[in-house]
Amino acid sequence: MRVSEFDINKLQILNNNIDNIVSMKYNKFFSILFISMMATIFGSILTNPGVNTPSYATSSLGESIQQSQQDLQSTINNQVQQSITDTINNISGSNDSTANSITNNQTQNSGSSNDMIKGGITSLQNDPSDNATTWILGGVYRMENLSSEAPTFNASFYMVKTDGNSSHSHDIYDLVLNTPIIDNTTSNSTHLNGTTTVTMKDGPITDVPTNITILGDNAINIWIDPSKVNNHFGDSPIYGTQELKCVDKPALCK
Repeated sequence: MRVSEFDINKLQILNNNIDNIVSMKYNKFFSILFISMMATIFGSILTNPGVNTPSYATSSLGESIQQSQQDLQSTINNQVQQSITDTINNISGSNDSTANSITNNQTQNSGSSNDMIKGGITSLQNDPSDNATTWILGGVYRMENLSSEAPTFNASFYMVKTDGNSSHSHDIYDLVLNTPIIDNTTSNSTHLNGTTTVTMKDGPITDVPTNITILGDNAINIWIDPSKVNNHFGDSPIYGTQELKCVDKPALCK
């Protein structure tokens, strides 16, 4: 079993707790030891032939000291054992919490779970009216309820020419499926066919035929019917990833 730095810190706390318990209890022990020494001296006096003292006095005192020592040792043992048990339980609980946190972080960083995918729009689109012009697309998307008959899809991205001009943005939303989701095990892909709403310069265009393909665990493509959006995105799909750098590198996105 791997011992983490966190566990080592817990064990150090345990060691300190034991030291404190032992130190506290042995202060009482030394007090009893002093009483025992005084009792020995007193006993010597009592055994002096010139002193007439009942024999039961020294016997009772010795038994009392011995019982006190036994009680002290029992108390130390019980408190040390309880401290060990409490610390081990704390370590176990913290490890479970850490494991759950790691699992959640891995889901967030990958952008994927069984029912949700999120990632980045990262694509280059050719302008069909001018083969010398290329557009850069960059943004985000999110898909949810993939195991249901009514999954949702929302995307928002910027679009700018490779020379830095004509920057603008688009949104895609209101996905409505017109066929069941198709899982293609041969190509390790999932296909969603339906319609969406796409925002354009003159306003949103509804009922745009749209095909979204989930490509394994790492990528997607979004095909938007060119005839419905005046070939604005060219004749090739818009591509994206299933990861978001703003999740695992949030400082870069502030």
